[in-house]
Amino acid sequence: MKFFRIPLAAIIFVAWAAAAYAAPQIAVDRPVYDFGSIHQGKKVVHVFTIRNKGDAPLSIKEIKPSCGCTAVTSSLSVIPPGKSGTIQATFDSTQYSGTVHKTIAVHTDDPKVSSTTLTLKGTIAENIQIKPAELDIGKIKGNETKKAVLAVVNKGSKPLNLTALRSPVSQIVAAADKKELAPGESTTIQVSITPRRGDRMVSGFIAIPTGNPEKPELLVPVYGSVVD
Repeated sequence: MKFFRIPLAAIIFVAWAAAAYAAPQIAVDRPVYDFGSIHQGKKVVHVFTIRNKGDAPLSIKEIKPSCGCTAVTSSLSVIPPGKSGTIQATFDSTQYSGTVHKTIAVHTDDPKVSSTTLTLKGTIAENIQIKPAELDIGKIKGNETKKAVLAVVNKGSKPLNLTALRSPVSQIVAAADKKELAPGESTTIQVSITPRRGDRMVSGFIAIPTGNPEKPELLVPVYGSVVD
């Protein structure tokens, strides 16, 4: 039987070629998470699983949410070949209503897919609807009182008490025409704005209780300029 010697250079070349072609490959089983319908103020927590299908370690360079309403944490910064890691996303729905679609960009060293998108989507149900969402009173004379009206609808499942309306500034006074709203009922809030002597502008808000422990108050900004 004859034995053939393989030159050392050939062995080194094969090893080098194998290493050169080794690469990480990112895979996400479920990149889109639909959390359905939730009440405004609730936090959504979901864990995405990230797998490395390649034959080299996968480095997670950056995880970038589309807005500050979504916080992220990663279990691993480097995922070995054939292994997996997790990215936990926490979405705060406090400032949102209606249909939402939030994304998270995951940047890795996968040579074919440098950025992978994770998605959280669903519907945020308001407990209370206020129109307008902010009150621009425009220009107001320093010696007069300006009136405005807010429309309120109770879209929650519990009665809404409007006796505790408040504003942090004395120039803004608000009172509801109806103090107790059953689910589905509506009313109006009468707003009076009276600048103090020397004011050049009015800036504040009206705090409206929502009956929702996850978002106890809804803030309606009020602003305008004072003229002579």
